[in-house]
Amino acid sequence: MSMKLVAGPQGERGMTTAEYALGTIAVIALVAAVIAYVSGETFDGEIARVAGQIINWILTFVGKA
Repeated sequence: MSMKLVAGPQGERGMTTAEYALGTIAVIALVAAVIAYVSGETFDGEIARVAGQIINWILTFVGKA
């Protein structure tokens, strides 16, 4: 009984250099967008607002507000 191994198409074996480059650029762009958002004043204001709401909720919960 003989078995033949059949290889798949050679053109579809993993990512090519261009795909790696596009993936890397996409990740860098995403990281840059997150860094820009986190370092902006809008983010700081949102954190302060949320922290204030949490503190007010806790104070209301324990009856101090």
